[in-house]
Amino acid sequence: MAYGQGLADRVRTLAPDRVTTATDLFGTETAETALALGVPPERISTIAAGPNPPGGVRGTGGEQARPADLERITDAILAGEITVPIAATFPIEQIREAVTLQAGRHVHGKIVVTL
Repeated sequence: MAYGQGLADRVRTLAPDRVTTATDLFGTETAETALALGVPPERISTIAAGPNPPGGVRGTGGEQARPADLERITDAILAGEITVPIAATFPIEQIREAVTLQAGRHVHGKIVVTL
């Protein structure tokens, strides 16, 4: 999905019943949109909003993760409860290409590097 002007309307079209939670992995646009859609701040997390996330949203990061969290997230992905879009996969020998693609910030999904 494209970011930018009209994001809330595009999300409403895709989820007409309502959005219940959100995670913002870059900046604050997703968090701000989720707040505008009525998602309670305690149901929104962000890893890149800086020291003052908008509207009471909680900042989070890997240092706060508990050992059981990774297993819980993995189980949710395997059960189809969370979708992780993969934009591209690179062998480790092409790490420079993977980093270059990610650094362009126009990737829609995760960059996977295989070992």
